[in-house]
Amino acid sequence: MAFDQINVKDCLCDMYDIKRQVKQAKLFDAPKDNDGSCITLGECIDNVIEQLEQELELKGQEIWLI
Repeated sequence: MAFDQINVKDCLCDMYDIKRQVKQAKLFDAPKDNDGSCITLGECIDNVIEQLEQELELKGQEIWLI
């Protein structure tokens, strides 16, 4: 499914909620997998948020935070 077929703002809100919960669970700096990766869950979450924010900007839509 392409970005133009989904509500990017809803996805972004979901990712902000996920980020907040992962931080509260103290998992933000945990590795993203058990394969010895140095990439953290937080880095993955931030990457997804950044991509969604860029998509909104390309669409000329405003990013709003609750």
